[in-house]
Amino acid sequence: MEGNMRSAKVTEDRLKKVLLKDRIDAPENIIAVLRSDIFDALSNFFEINPSSVNVKIETDAVGIYNLTMSAKAFRVYNHIKN
Repeated sequence: MEGNMRSAKVTEDRLKKVLLKDRIDAPENIIAVLRSDIFDALSNFFEINPSSVNVKIETDAVGIYNLTMSAKAFRVYNHIKN
């Protein structure tokens, strides 16, 4: 009986690791889309180079996403661009 419980625990731990890895890898597929969307939003207010937009997605030990975004602007527009 103890062997079965140990085996179940090992299986559960492996499944958790697989699911966490899937959560960590998934954001890599959306970084380009996020960069583009962030550039589009910021370019209404700032003169900005698309290559200056950076997006970083990290996952902590329990699978919570930490998002870091930055960009460099050359100037602020006095009016909102359409």
